[in-house]
Amino acid sequence: MQSAFKEKVLKLFESFPKMDKMGFLASFFKTSEEDYTDAEYIDIDIVRSGEQVAPVLRDLSNGAVAIADDVFTGKQVKPPVYKLSRPVNIFDLLKRQPGENEYEAIGTWFGRLVNILKRGFQLMYGMLNRSIELQASQVLQTGKLTLTDDAGNEAYVLDFNAKNTHIANASTMWDQTGADPIKDINTLADAIRADGLVDPKNIIFGAKAWDLFIQDTKVQNAVKKDGLGLGNLSPRLVNKGGKYMGYLESGAYRYDLWVYNGRYQSFNNSTSNKFVDDNKVIMLADVEDLDFRLVYGGVPSLGMTEPFASVVPDTVIYPNGGMKVHNKVYNNDDKDTTVAQATTRPICIPVSIDRFGCLTVKS
Repeated sequence: MQSAFKEKVLKLFESFPKMDKMGFLASFFKTSEEDYTDAEYIDIDIVRSGEQVAPVLRDLSNGAVAIADDVFTGKQVKPPVYKLSRPVNIFDLLKRQPGENEYEAIGTWFGRLVNILKRGFQLMYGMLNRSIELQASQVLQTGKLTLTDDAGNEAYVLDFNAKNTHIANASTMWDQTGADPIKDINTLADAIRADGLVDPKNIIFGAKAWDLFIQDTKVQNAVKKDGLGLGNLSPRLVNKGGKYMGYLESGAYRYDLWVYNGRYQSFNNSTSNKFVDDNKVIMLADVEDLDFRLVYGGVPSLGMTEPFASVVPDTVIYPNGGMKVHNKVYNNDDKDTTVAQATTRPICIPVSIDRFGCLTVKS
């Protein structure tokens, strides 16, 4: 019976939340096995190189032409720490829980406690997953991270030093006379091509930015639906919350167009915010051409004691390069309280810093 109960609880932990349907912007950041670390600090080497061709020799007797290595910037960063807890007082076990009615049998006290803790972990996992998406949104729109504590104060700031030509304004705001959205898009694309050495592929619009973009007559004539062409998209981006709007060909470029309307609430504020600012447009190379990493720092742990060690996994890693969370459950006997705790240390790192950009198109 205990074995069947354990299997049931473990299955609950494995099934929530459905991370494969969340996090459109974080989908551009990949996590490989070596990105799950036990380290406190992460070393980043951001490489910038050119497109020089090889010169010929005037004479075979001359020595080889010496070349210099690519220029790289090394940086050591400390991933931020997210740690959440859900305390459960012993008297909470007397209260009716969601899905129950007052006539139902209570069952074992431990079984009821585990179900309450499970819902607590589910809530915490969702919050942590949205925090990763917020990291990705900040990196792609500003080139830096600015994370806040539970009081809304800046607690973690990291600048990846994106070039000014990549985080820029439209030449004329798109709600003004004389605006030329396609020209602005191509100018940013040229900067990414010149510095990142790849063609940009994906454009992600804030809601208002898309409305202004599609109102332009030249844009209306250029955008193609083509049955939405979903079969040509990177599987990493499909069903992640972004809406595919078609494609646009302009000069040497072919852009896939997206609108993303995902939202979040700050911890200390119930106001709903959008991950992509209404007035911004993000441009990136294809997923396969990006070296964007979602890396996890180490979280030391001494493990859990029984009976929780048997039914709560101490670590959860979601499939396909997903979120890694460290779980802990312990008793605070002085307060007759059991505490569920979830900890993770993710950081979104745009190693190929020159292969994305962002335009502000409306002030």
